[in-house]
Amino acid sequence: MNAKIHLERMMHRDILRPVGESIAAYALIKLIPAGLGEGLAPMPLNVALALDVSGSMYEEDGTGLSRLQRIQDAAMRALQQLQPTDLLSIVAFGHDAQVILPPTPLAERKTIEERLYAVDQFNVDPGGTSMDQGMQLALSQLQKNHREGVLSHMVILTDGETSGEAMCKQIAASLPQQKMHLTVMGIGTEWNANLLKELAKLSNGKWFYIEAEKREEAERVFVQEFAQLASTAFTDVQMHLRPLKDVRVKRCRLVVPEIKELPLREVEERHLVADLGTLEKDKSTRYILDFSLPSRPDGDYVICQVEVTYKVGALAGTTGAVPLKVKYSTTQQSYVNAEVMKHIDDVQMYEMNANLQQAIQQNKVEEVKRLAEAIERKASVLGPRAAKKTMLAKQALQEINAGGRVSKKTMLALEDSMRMAEEMPTG
Repeated sequence: MNAKIHLERMMHRDILRPVGESIAAYALIKLIPAGLGEGLAPMPLNVALALDVSGSMYEEDGTGLSRLQRIQDAAMRALQQLQPTDLLSIVAFGHDAQVILPPTPLAERKTIEERLYAVDQFNVDPGGTSMDQGMQLALSQLQKNHREGVLSHMVILTDGETSGEAMCKQIAASLPQQKMHLTVMGIGTEWNANLLKELAKLSNGKWFYIEAEKREEAERVFVQEFAQLASTAFTDVQMHLRPLKDVRVKRCRLVVPEIKELPLREVEERHLVADLGTLEKDKSTRYILDFSLPSRPDGDYVICQVEVTYKVGALAGTTGAVPLKVKYSTTQQSYVNAEVMKHIDDVQMYEMNANLQQAIQQNKVEEVKRLAEAIERKASVLGPRAAKKTMLAKQALQEINAGGRVSKKTMLALEDSMRMAEEMPTG
């Protein structure tokens, strides 16, 4: 297999100093795609797009175009990145749902365009939001062409709160077992953010917030998401962790390109697995592992074996087992790895924001103010790469001081910013 994933690792400190019975330690794991030249055929895609066509999708939000038309334009622009043989199906949902386009190759662009722009002209009742029915139909279309070596992906867009939440969760939870993937997008502020985030978590998928008042925002999000789909080269990516005796792996988090906690499954004693999903052919990803280590005498130790397995098409690959090593010393000077600590700072900001969101929902005004101030201070220290986070934290503080509450729009924008790993500006 020419296409491979390289694994690099580093600890947050070069030397650990035993203090007490246990030591907290952090490891940064980098996964770097390699051997993916122009000769590698793109992975066949099988995409189902489910669009909300309820009455609120006709709001213009001061942009001069309805939300639906902005989404239609964005989808057509994004689809240009797919291959002629890739398959697309379209489902419309309102109070009920209907298949607007069965699985159709992208080569039939005229047919796809006609159906997409006529999505609101079919017999779908706009008087409600039944995303569960839309997801059920989208899944049925994906299942028609799902097989080994094909990337099947459901993309859902909504602007309102849905009925049938339990069914939405059930479908989302079933997708990893079927080796399918999910992206959920909310436009505006009236959709149930907690539900969409939970659907992303249950499916090991992604969620996006599209700011309704920005005319080009839908295109940015759609183009970004479909570019990632078109670049996917590795599927069924899993990280296998085999800690040594008395070593505990507390958590595994994705930190680039976004921040997300990844559940760890214990498949056998001292063998944990994190499902990483898919990797793009030209994008590295990074993960932080949290360890609790026992106190030991001075010396060098292996604390864990790390292995990443994956598929390229129908072929299986592995990085092989790579040891994570630490050095204990009670006398030598210890130095912090700045690269690892940068990601730990981002994770801490993300966790502070999660606490802020909870405090906002519970209407704990003083706690909201305290957390917003802490986030603003932390973001300011991080400098230019956290400029957007600093601005949004200050905005939240201004709203609290002015009216005692944070607007839903600011909440969504702040959360969306906090989960993204922002790099230092260049140029």
